[in-house]
Amino acid sequence: MIKPILEHDIWIDVPRERAWRAITESEQIKHWWGAEGYAEITELTANAAIKFGTGDGMIFAPTRRVDPPHEFVYEWPPHPRYFSVPFVTRYKLEEEKGGTRVLFSESGFEAWPDDEVRQACFDRISGEFRMVLENLKAYLEGRHLPHIFD
Repeated sequence: MIKPILEHDIWIDVPRERAWRAITESEQIKHWWGAEGYAEITELTANAAIKFGTGDGMIFAPTRRVDPPHEFVYEWPPHPRYFSVPFVTRYKLEEEKGGTRVLFSESGFEAWPDDEVRQACFDRISGEFRMVLENLKAYLEGRHLPHIFD
């Protein structure tokens, strides 16, 4: 059964403000994100557009919530690769043990029919986001990225 929300969290040994900048500044995102590594964030306000470079071309995702350094939320528009369903991506940052707990979630999966193809896609996406968070941790802690995406 497909979960309605994909969730991961990771503890990173940096102050919350440092983690916030890595998640919301274009110049930093390219150092830890996946293969394309391209996100252009020109304005950190609700309803601004983030421009993502993907293998499918440019995607514009409007920001839904910007609450520095606590929460950053944006919405992916419907895309055929993801069964034409919009998704909402959320990063919540909490101070914990002198570092930051990054809580990542992506919702929209409740609109997917529950079948083997979609379950396999959900599992793949979940694994990829786990690797992206591990890259974020390594980048912020000054280590080599454990995952290189092609």
